[in-house]
Amino acid sequence: MKLAVFAPNVLPVPALNGGAVEELTTYFIEENEKKHIYDIDLYTVDNYNRLSNFQYKYTNILQIKYKPNLMKQRIINILNRFLMRMPNGRVISDFSECLTCDFKENYYDMVIVEDNREVFNSITRKINQEKLIFHVHDDIYPPKDNISKIQRLIHPKQYNTIKGIINSSDKIITVSHYLEKRFKKYGAKNTVTLYNAVLKDNLIPTSLENQRLWKKKFGISNENIVFAFIGRFTSDKGIDKLLNALKLLKNCSDLRLLIVGKNWLHSHAENEYSSKLKSIVKTMSPELQSRIIFTGYIDHKKINEIYSISDCLVIPSQCEEAFGVVALEAMTMGLPVVASNSGGLPEVLGNSALIVDRGVNFVPNLAKAMQQLYLDPDLRSTLGKIGKSRSNSFPKTKEGYFNDFCKILK
Repeated sequence: MKLAVFAPNVLPVPALNGGAVEELTTYFIEENEKKHIYDIDLYTVDNYNRLSNFQYKYTNILQIKYKPNLMKQRIINILNRFLMRMPNGRVISDFSECLTCDFKENYYDMVIVEDNREVFNSITRKINQEKLIFHVHDDIYPPKDNISKIQRLIHPKQYNTIKGIINSSDKIITVSHYLEKRFKKYGAKNTVTLYNAVLKDNLIPTSLENQRLWKKKFGISNENIVFAFIGRFTSDKGIDKLLNALKLLKNCSDLRLLIVGKNWLHSHAENEYSSKLKSIVKTMSPELQSRIIFTGYIDHKKINEIYSISDCLVIPSQCEEAFGVVALEAMTMGLPVVASNSGGLPEVLGNSALIVDRGVNFVPNLAKAMQQLYLDPDLRSTLGKIGKSRSNSFPKTKEGYFNDFCKILK
């Protein structure tokens, strides 16, 4: 079977620069090398020719050179004002047009678009006999299930785009039953859930000596209780809420907060958010500031080492998380989790976490949950064991993820 796979965004596949979706796509390609069920053309952005170092027998990497074109995007934005009003809402972008420009029409049996709606819309115009699959990793908008006629008028772009995806897809693959139900609320009847995978062999505790070195690097003592955040520096991830919650934990003198990640794309919104985080830290006392460690980017191959020196993972998301890969990683490592009541997170975490409802009292309630785990090592141990056991319900190998994917594509 001939397969076309479109990478989701400006990060390359194979996952040279990280990215959860990029990692999963890489798992699929690498496992296909062993089993050869598909002949794949992978459409992905060029990465300074570094992708040329990857040689696959059954996957042809089509490196698309992409350089943002502001003038072209302005023209497309004008066009999108009309497209978003159309019944199928096929809003596109400079990036999506670039990534799909060399698509081999009528060449494939099946086309898979990974998570990018604009790419999906661009490729839909070129599809004829191929089956079209959209693999959704993010929540859909509006965030509430009941879509009124007024909301459809206010948010035609979002509503029409979703209906367009439903009408144009042969199948929609979602990453959680939460997200699958959301699509069904819009009338989808072609949805199926494929849970994300993490690799258990990459998520094992590092040696005590290595833990000692990491702790020394970050100025962490063995007496400290370490809470970790791992993710992008964007407002929907709730890092500002986490920092404000720390302000309420002044008496937890042994608490340390690891904030792992960075501002990925340096967009205007992301730069503003990073500045906001710095401003919050500046309002803290020097003693409280000393409890916060911004690690910067950590290679995902070393993420097990971060989990190994952590006592708890905090996921303070303010958006509807469709799945939450870091939640599954923490569970696999046997770490307890404090998470917001967000999208598919409760579905993934079950009873292995303290779940905090979002809203006006989120920050004090988050602080309360963190304090509870800070003070109770038995609770941390119990939740960690529950999570580790529960993690076995999800794919934990490339082969497991690949096999589940193949069943859906048949």
